[in-house]
Amino acid sequence: MEIQEIRDAVKQAISKVTGIDPGTISDSASYEEDLGLDSLSILEVAVSVESQFKVQASDEELSSIRTIEDTVNMVKKRMPAEVL
Repeated sequence: MEIQEIRDAVKQAISKVTGIDPGTISDSASYEEDLGLDSLSILEVAVSVESQFKVQASDEELSSIRTIEDTVNMVKKRMPAEVL
């Protein structure tokens, strides 16, 4: 799976949680500063991404997710190498 596919899926998850058009979300967007998400919304996005990619992040990873790139990196780290 390509990195851009993961990024697009993260943007779709954000859209489902917030209603923000995925086409307007920057690849480098920060959840709090750029998108105005609170910690519950960020957690909802992370859980949606975990479910979609069938990965499980640690509590420490979840608490450190602040940007779309953080989420993409978590997915990359957790996905089997043959899928990437």
